[in-house]
Amino acid sequence: MGYAKHDERREQILSAAAGLLAEAGMEQLSVRAVAQAAGIGMGTLRHYFSNQKLLHEALILKLVDEETQDFEIHDQTLPAPDRLERCLLQFVPTLDEATHLLDVWFGMYRVGLDPSGSPFAREFLELSTTRSRERIREWLSIVSTEGHLESSAVRTHALELSALISGVCLELVTPGAEMTVDDARSIVSRAARAIPKAVRA
Repeated sequence: MGYAKHDERREQILSAAAGLLAEAGMEQLSVRAVAQAAGIGMGTLRHYFSNQKLLHEALILKLVDEETQDFEIHDQTLPAPDRLERCLLQFVPTLDEATHLLDVWFGMYRVGLDPSGSPFAREFLELSTTRSRERIREWLSIVSTEGHLESSAVRTHALELSALISGVCLELVTPGAEMTVDDARSIVSRAARAIPKAVRA
């Protein structure tokens, strides 16, 4: 089987898994259910994903990567603060998206941190959070290679930005909180724009 056909079948399986996750939730995401949803046999599915954990990991990474874009982060004709800001604001909902996305975000944390919750919920939270932080680190590394940030500071800034984004989202879903969506976006924007200003001489 050629690489193109292999990749096509793998994508078919992951798309079926994503659809099943959206329709039936995490508890129904078994290898058998995904094979059925993809219209393939168990043997075929196991050729691509030898166990359920590998399938889950691939699905989580697919979902995170599909939801985060690089936009113009590589375009050096644009100011680095503008590029970094646009990438980071993907993690903060707009006014139109706020209720739905914050419910999903809070639900993911609530279920993932519940000691009696499903192992997949915890795995989903862990991998999606790790991958989101990696995406932030990738964007910071790009502006670092352009000379806008010391390479030794990339990890620290990635951790700070990840914590900041989680913090403003938590504040937004906290009853009685004063923070608005505009406040949250403004806070993340200021943090993003401040980082590339430390240009090396």
